[in-house]
Amino acid sequence: MLILTFLLLGAALLIIQTTIFPLLPAWMGNPDLLFLLVVYIAIRLDIFQGAVLVLLLGLLMDIFAGVFLGLYPVIYLLLFFLLQGLSRHLVIDETVHQAPLAVASYLFASCGLYLFATILAPDAILNWSWRDIILSALILAVIAIPFYQFCSWSHELARKGINKSRFTRAKSGNRFRA
Repeated sequence: MLILTFLLLGAALLIIQTTIFPLLPAWMGNPDLLFLLVVYIAIRLDIFQGAVLVLLLGLLMDIFAGVFLGLYPVIYLLLFFLLQGLSRHLVIDETVHQAPLAVASYLFASCGLYLFATILAPDAILNWSWRDIILSALILAVIAIPFYQFCSWSHELARKGINKSRFTRAKSGNRFRA
């Protein structure tokens, strides 16, 4: 249930970021919401569920990006295992660490994507724009904390399931009557 919930959330985020965000003006930036979900998964989920989910989300991103097949799953899995290793030795899942972690991870992933794309196609002219990278990183820093709060809420909802008794709770008979 947890993997399905995050897979559907990732697919929805990917659809939003590939259909709606390109319609926005260039000066507003194009945030990578799926990347924030990958970072959240790397921090909060266990290693097996997280690796499977990150691999599936990387494959989805690969389908939508259409650059080099296997590039996004490799980068996302490298980032996942790097963050898993860091989280074992450091406390990086606190609220104050989420924005800087998202920015540092985004810069690491962007550099990795550019490096692998340069190695795979040395003759191709690749677009590396510091303005776009920094703008995306700043947008991710701003939306990281609310996004992670939403993901935490989704995580709890998927783990516990929807509590039907909360909505259909019987009223207690002990009431004050005037």
